[in-house]
Amino acid sequence: MSGWTVEPPADPYFDRRLDAWIVSRYRDVAAALREPGLIPALARSTAPPVPIDPAIHADFRAQALRALAPAVIQQWEVQFDLVANRLAEALPIGEPIDLIERYARPFSLAIAGGTSEVPPNECERLATLARRVFDSACEPYDEALAAAGRKATVELAGFFREARPWSMQMFIALAHSLPAFLGNAWLALVESPVEVVDVPKAIDELLRLAGPAKAQFRQAIAPVTIRQCHIAREQRAILRLDVANRDPDEFPDPGEIRFDRSSPAHLAFGAGLHACVGAALVRSAAAAATKALLYRFQLGEHSAVPVNCFAVRYVASLTVRLQGRG
Repeated sequence: MSGWTVEPPADPYFDRRLDAWIVSRYRDVAAALREPGLIPALARSTAPPVPIDPAIHADFRAQALRALAPAVIQQWEVQFDLVANRLAEALPIGEPIDLIERYARPFSLAIAGGTSEVPPNECERLATLARRVFDSACEPYDEALAAAGRKATVELAGFFREARPWSMQMFIALAHSLPAFLGNAWLALVESPVEVVDVPKAIDELLRLAGPAKAQFRQAIAPVTIRQCHIAREQRAILRLDVANRDPDEFPDPGEIRFDRSSPAHLAFGAGLHACVGAALVRSAAAAATKALLYRFQLGEHSAVPVNCFAVRYVASLTVRLQGRG
């Protein structure tokens, strides 16, 4: 994809500037994601790691997965399709439009509000706060962004205090991470001659190639070994999801879109005990938005403004001239 490059994977090494181990090979990242001795941590954290209570964590995941069960998502898909089709039908043919501003963001905000049970009159305000949290996650070493993100998190937590425990994070992800993925995915498609026949099946290959998350952060609560690399207790690790998902040892021709891959599962949503519980919801929403777009239009001349942050990549705008199909 144009706009950013991904370095080749390497054996784990310690980055003194970041004071963290860098893990980037697919098998190493997958192992680290599933390693119980490595727990999610803030990039700038200097406090000793506090182990997560396994029972509380398991109960949280069980509740979230029940709330996001396939039958529930299937019911939401009807609404996803309605929103996507309504917005897609309003897009003009033959003139340049920004698909992020005109389509991806309004679709994602509508989905975020609906699934998180946010009143329509509160969506824009909460989305502004959520954007500050998202920006702080994009550049986790920027203290100004981190401070703004912490303040916004407190305000969001106040609004969501009576909601389900995962509602706030779901709103943030759908309002901002989803349009980030959609923009990346559509840019990948417009740059590729590949014809998309089965959109839901295509989403996972697009997540592998163009998922917005570049890195996840972990801290060791006990000594851990990854490929003969010894991570001491309290040391941090940066898991490079973007590099792992383009590891040529696992994904031949990793920079190409291939919908017929038999490779292992991508790591765009993480893996193991801390994998994203909303992965199926994101896949479903992304498929609805992409299907409504591609079944109506061919994506013609385009220009993009890519943004390559430390932990997240996305396109700020994707200007495309749409052409009608048949």
